[in-house]
Amino acid sequence: MKTINIGIISFEHMHAFSYAQTFDNVSGARLKAVAETDPNRMEQVKKHVESLNCARDTECGSGDTGNGEGKCAGVTYYHTYEALLDDPSIDAVVICTNNADHRRVAEMAAARGKHILCEKPLGPTIEDSQAIIDAAKNAGIILMTAFPVRFSPAIAQAREMVQRGDLGRIVGACTSNHGSMPGGWFVENEKSGGGAVIDHTVHVVDVLRWIFDDEVESVYAEFGTRLHPHLKVEDVGQLLMRFNKGAIVSLDTSWSRPKSYSIWGDVKMSLKGEKANLTINCFPRQINHFDDSKMRHDGSSMSEDLDKLMVQEFVDAVRENRQPLVTGEDGLKAVEIALAAYDANKMQKAEALS
Repeated sequence: MKTINIGIISFEHMHAFSYAQTFDNVSGARLKAVAETDPNRMEQVKKHVESLNCARDTECGSGDTGNGEGKCAGVTYYHTYEALLDDPSIDAVVICTNNADHRRVAEMAAARGKHILCEKPLGPTIEDSQAIIDAAKNAGIILMTAFPVRFSPAIAQAREMVQRGDLGRIVGACTSNHGSMPGGWFVENEKSGGGAVIDHTVHVVDVLRWIFDDEVESVYAEFGTRLHPHLKVEDVGQLLMRFNKGAIVSLDTSWSRPKSYSIWGDVKMSLKGEKANLTINCFPRQINHFDDSKMRHDGSSMSEDLDKLMVQEFVDAVRENRQPLVTGEDGLKAVEIALAAYDANKMQKAEALS
């Protein structure tokens, strides 16, 4: 079976750096190209990618090919998205632009027959998210939404226990997805579609839908800008969701972690069943690094690399020509719930979902 050649489009989203690193451990695929339109960020990308590739390729060399491209250890660098997408050797792309550009880039990729792994949220609006799904269907290509938490062993075990009936009927849950305020385009509404609510709601509602095998019936939300008053988007949020089968779930989506926090954030869940309770922490194992030169604390997880597991599933789905575990429709559902939370806050009443 052929090796899948992957291109990463943009490193605007910080997760792109992690995705690039996964290809050392993903079977059946290789990182073949990168597209980045920002010259300063391109220099960072080259250093990152070449540090990964040069460590195992003694004949590595970088340079300009004459048309704004460069190569190192088989990776080609493009300064436009179109140039990468027009490369016939590329089979699939990982889209890591700002949220507002997802649709434009995904539609271009689909039109060229490239399979797509798209960073979350799938789009900042329902219209954009549906357009991405339609473009993929019309082109007959694989579309996957980047929800790495789905691949947490703890989440998979929780789903098995709930579906087996170990907890009995689920009556409620308390959940959180905290993080540090990311800055940059994440706090520019026209590029992100919102603040902490759209950034962090989508991860948790996706795994809840999967664990419960259920859909959200209604959502109520309260949010504001409390921790970083200069922002024009919300940095704290609380959601209250009712699922069709009756479970009532709270979700804290706040950017409430300081920059020196040991990990990027958390995904924690406490499920309440009629027969038993279940508590989940997706990122419990930690290596701590204290460096005076940085004056901050760095941490890395000893648990499974969820990004690697997610990228491997995308590659396997492409190679096997099948739907991935997380689909475009899953991405759309998560966007619908996040946007309903914004409507609920505006109207100060619960928003029903169809």
